[in-house]
Amino acid sequence: MEINQTRFRNVVEQTREDRDRVRKLVEGKQWRQAEPDRTRMAMFSLRTARQTMPRGAEAVQGPDDMQASWFLPGGATARRAIAFVEATGGGKWTAGSGFLISPTLFMTNQHVIQDEAAALSAQITFDREMGEDGSMRPTTVFRLAPDRFALFSQQEELDYALVALGQRVAGDGDPGDFQYCVLSDRPDKHVIGMNMNIVQHPNGLPKMIAIRNNILQFRTERTLLYETDTDHGSSGAAVFNDAWELVALHHFGEPFLERKDENGNPIPTNVNEGVRISAIYRHLSERLASLEGERRDLLRVALDLSKAALAQTGGKRLSPPHPSADAQESLVIGEEGVMASEAGGNEIKVTIPIEVSVRVGGSYATAAPVTPAPQKTLTRAAEKISVDQDYSNRDGYDPRFVHGVTFPLPTPVGKLAKQVAPLRTGERDAEAGELKYEHFSIKMNKAKKMALFTATNIDGKSFLNVDRSTGEVTDGAEGETWYGDPRISASFFIDQTFYSGWSNLFDRGHLTRRMDPDWGSKDEAERANADTYHFTNCTPQHFRFNESTKFWQGAEQYVLENGATSEETANRICVFQGPIFDDKVDLWADDIQIPSSFFKVIAWKGKNGVKSVGLVVDQRQLLSEQRKGGIPPKPPAFVDVSQWRVAITEIERRTGLDFGDQVRSADTFETKDQPVVGEARPAIPVRSESDLLPRNL
Repeated sequence: MEINQTRFRNVVEQTREDRDRVRKLVEGKQWRQAEPDRTRMAMFSLRTARQTMPRGAEAVQGPDDMQASWFLPGGATARRAIAFVEATGGGKWTAGSGFLISPTLFMTNQHVIQDEAAALSAQITFDREMGEDGSMRPTTVFRLAPDRFALFSQQEELDYALVALGQRVAGDGDPGDFQYCVLSDRPDKHVIGMNMNIVQHPNGLPKMIAIRNNILQFRTERTLLYETDTDHGSSGAAVFNDAWELVALHHFGEPFLERKDENGNPIPTNVNEGVRISAIYRHLSERLASLEGERRDLLRVALDLSKAALAQTGGKRLSPPHPSADAQESLVIGEEGVMASEAGGNEIKVTIPIEVSVRVGGSYATAAPVTPAPQKTLTRAAEKISVDQDYSNRDGYDPRFVHGVTFPLPTPVGKLAKQVAPLRTGERDAEAGELKYEHFSIKMNKAKKMALFTATNIDGKSFLNVDRSTGEVTDGAEGETWYGDPRISASFFIDQTFYSGWSNLFDRGHLTRRMDPDWGSKDEAERANADTYHFTNCTPQHFRFNESTKFWQGAEQYVLENGATSEETANRICVFQGPIFDDKVDLWADDIQIPSSFFKVIAWKGKNGVKSVGLVVDQRQLLSEQRKGGIPPKPPAFVDVSQWRVAITEIERRTGLDFGDQVRSADTFETKDQPVVGEARPAIPVRSESDLLPRNL
């Protein structure tokens, strides 16, 4: 196939100055300054440090020559996915490279395999390489099956051919014997100035590896430019980072006289261009809806591999804080009883317990590692919860539940008001977004895919059971099944795919607790219990969260027993709770911002009038511990998880919610004796149940 490299040559010429700058930074051991996107650099550095350092304490990232010892066996494993490609089209024989992206689908360049007709005549050969003794290894040859699956993108666009693996025609290997390269569009896989590794069949030769001496010098929306002193790359080759993650599909390369030796003589240097895997991933995702039957299923499997894939350290790792599109200004809870800002100037520090420093316009400090741990899948529990999906019988939260007083639903204000997720067209008052369940309601944040808040009516006469000796809630077994809510788009909440992929860190954490709304008739109580198992009521909570926040968990019970509740209220209270997001400190799990803190506001009518209390709990101290395999975790060393009583106005400031004059004016928090330094906000640490309420009600 005739290859038009005019665009490629134009890009090479236009980026000469930028690439020369990168080259000089790399040669001066300042490669970390080459990446202009500092957020990308922070994410990449944190992730790669965690991937490599545990496996080799002296590992060095980037264009330095030292690598952790696993780098070689990691490459040996990855190279099994690459095969030699031969195709005949238009009377011409074409050779190149390609690789599996799933156990079934094979990818190469479209200029190697032009169309389905060329795919029918093609064959791919795995293990065409030398063994440890220098002799050729036994090979396995497959045909392709374009009648089963075939998608192409022209060379002027993304230059890929994706075809199903066909029947074996020679050798003893099965498809399951070979590796596959996972496609993903994560932004933390590459940065300008880093090394690349290319596994290829150059000029039809047995498999070769252009290892590390390939500097990434420029990035466009669709392609990466990388320079190497090695031989020509091979069309369709897999381009990896140092963690052997797929970052590009190699497709063009040719020598350019750009450097000179010590005598001033030009040295030919290959400038290569690869198609970004993130661009291919997004393009394939867009095409998925147009496919049907088996073709759609095969592509979906390949695309979903990225969601379940773990970093080779054995557990998925959180990425550092970065701005979200819907940032809510907020401050951090300090350790001395005040709300305080973390750092000044152009630096942000996060302790988890590693420390990550991100400086805008300055040098970047690498992150220290945490101990790796393999993924643990969520276990099935004792109960089978069944949800009544006729939602017409749900009245939701009742603002007038407490006799003689009204506690309205919180109102999102400012930017937050635009983030309320609407219900599906046809639902009553869809734009308001209120999901009504038995004795509680939820409004969702469509940007965060979690609840803005839940609002629950609690009848104290049938409230949850609390162990008086420990302060911990004794709920009984958790349900094994969680449900989506058909009244709202599934794109507005995170589901089991996320919790399975991140079960090494998070449990499915209730906001409205399963026992809180369980009152009324037998049918109502059972329906309320089951309703708490909707994913809309679920947030990512560290698996230690419940056992580390016993005062938080028992707050409702303590208020009922010690809040001097008036007789006319029939021992009833209202509870609002939800996540608190803070761009300055929140870590990210893939594209999900993990709330570092949660709030709870309890309102009731006491003998001396209407009362309310605001609480905040922080899970940041827990996020460095991962589950290990399927073994239940041992009791942890003491973790002083911060639990605070704060002013309700402070919760309003941090969340963007307005709880109304009734709740706000009834706040039992007293600020006159609390220290305030600068812009810090006062807070009372909760060390015992008695800290939940002031002494004099």
